[in-house]
Amino acid sequence: MTNNKYQKIAREIVETVGEGNIESVSHCATRLRLSVHDRKKINDEEIQQIDEVKGVFYTGGQYQIILGTGIVNNVYEEINSEHEFTERTKDEMKENNEKGFQRAIRILADVFIPIIPILGATGLFLGLQGVIFNESVLGFFGLSPDMIPDEFNTIINILTSTAFAFLPAFITWSAFKTFGGTPVVGFLIGLMLVSPELPNAYAVAEGDANPIMVLGYIPIIGYQGSILTALFAGIIGAKIEKFLRKRMPNALDLIFTPFFVIIIMLLISLFIMGPVVKAIETVGIDLVTMFIGLPVGLGGFLIGFLYPLAVMTGLHHMFIIAETSMLAATGFNPLITLAAMYGFSNAGVTLALSLRSRQTAFKTAGISATITQLLGVSEPALFGVVLRSGMRALFVMLACSSLGGGILALLGIQANSYGLAVILSPLMYLYDFSQLLTYVIVGIATFALAFVATHFIAVPKGEVATENASRQKVAEEMKNTGETASGLQFAATTDGELLSLGSVNDPVFSQRMMGEGYAVEPENDEIYSPVSGTVTMITDTNHAIGLETEEGVEILVHMGIDTVNLKENIFSIHVTEGQKISINDKLADMDRGIAESLGYESTIITVITNTPDKVDTFKLKNLGQVKHGEMVAESVLN
Repeated sequence: MTNNKYQKIAREIVETVGEGNIESVSHCATRLRLSVHDRKKINDEEIQQIDEVKGVFYTGGQYQIILGTGIVNNVYEEINSEHEFTERTKDEMKENNEKGFQRAIRILADVFIPIIPILGATGLFLGLQGVIFNESVLGFFGLSPDMIPDEFNTIINILTSTAFAFLPAFITWSAFKTFGGTPVVGFLIGLMLVSPELPNAYAVAEGDANPIMVLGYIPIIGYQGSILTALFAGIIGAKIEKFLRKRMPNALDLIFTPFFVIIIMLLISLFIMGPVVKAIETVGIDLVTMFIGLPVGLGGFLIGFLYPLAVMTGLHHMFIIAETSMLAATGFNPLITLAAMYGFSNAGVTLALSLRSRQTAFKTAGISATITQLLGVSEPALFGVVLRSGMRALFVMLACSSLGGGILALLGIQANSYGLAVILSPLMYLYDFSQLLTYVIVGIATFALAFVATHFIAVPKGEVATENASRQKVAEEMKNTGETASGLQFAATTDGELLSLGSVNDPVFSQRMMGEGYAVEPENDEIYSPVSGTVTMITDTNHAIGLETEEGVEILVHMGIDTVNLKENIFSIHVTEGQKISINDKLADMDRGIAESLGYESTIITVITNTPDKVDTFKLKNLGQVKHGEMVAESVLN
């Protein structure tokens, strides 16, 4: 994708949301996060029509646009290059509806998100190291570990150890950046925490080195693997820097502010905060490890159940902090292993719901969401398919995720990285073939179980397709007799060419996002009612009229494509809200000449907006030329 494409996406997002409506912009690994003044001003359907947008949702005061990895950061950069929106995590951010705990977790997660790529890459290096140095693999080529040159070992060690050796430096850099400090100052402080002049923390833990004792009782060591010490050093250091910059004379600010920040934070970190926080962090890691290791996989069951709920509430970011700490301290990440079953389960449920659906739009969107979930972006499947399908679908997803997590915990499976999801996640287990094989088997089984369980017990009642034979019989009777048993007939709304909904030049309608229906390419300006019923709605712009039949079928007659944007009044409405009408009563006139001269299509679209609730089968008759009032479609009602 070219920069021009990213630029186009960025501009369309800002234009649709409204530049004046955007308060601040940030992003995570997959989502563009907008803090907005008025959520009601955003048209979700318009946002979802923008290229590369995979879904949207609003939670915790944030309007989140799902773009996916490799896209979101580029779109974010393009937005920042043309606008001066503040970072959402800065102090200048205004209060919003996000609760304090959620906001704190999200801000802390913002510190760790930029670090995910380097730890993910390092995990792959470790996995490849495990493959390359495996005795069986080497033996296949007639080699042994002691035959590998030292220089090759050195290069491999550089690839696999550098990120973790200097992890505190990356964290302090990111924390300074997130909290408004100078990132390079934070990076230097982080490097000082792991200086080779200090006793290495891992060597001290193994008894190969001793801490430096200050005043006889304060132990000083390096803070390799101490995530919280680096995090707090970054947060406090950024706050101190901002405090000093407001008070330091301009002539002295460039040199003396960093000077005081560095010396103050080094003293605080080494002598006060470091020893205390390190002890707390050690206890925390031990508790998480103990929880994961509960008997019969109980900890895994609970994590597999709770993680999807954390995603729904936006609290899943706290898992990143715990995962980073465990990776730095132990080199392994069992937490992501258990949480990852959510992705397999969510994909299985979504695919089953999609294949069983009789709504073309839902089926298309669901299959797309399944693919997106398999690639690691879960929100379109979770919010767009599973939650829309009812509690049974949600329960199946949670149960299968929980079961998969419990089995993996019981078997002691653990990754050596993070940042890879679903179909890419097996790469985190390359370091050990038995770990890899077990993880893949459980992941596939979780997906399959979720798919089968959904197929039989979680498909919404209106979607169940077990009565296909009887429905085909009814449809055949309708075809032969022209009558509708417990059904409804629809008339052409104007003279012209009858089109299937899929032929309409508007994805909202052509993908049947609003429901089943049909369209007519008009030959004149007169528009008539397709059914008998009541006028329930006339839009302020007069471009659409809502109707409801006695059976409760809700219908939208939409005049033209994108004509809501017209400033000229080209519509003459002949009915009023609440008015009773009969089929083929005149609804309106539309000046097609003006619309088409301004570049707008005049297609008249008829859509059943409550299709899943009311309509069982929908059948369009022969396409081609029709006259207004002519019966062109029929349906069997639920």
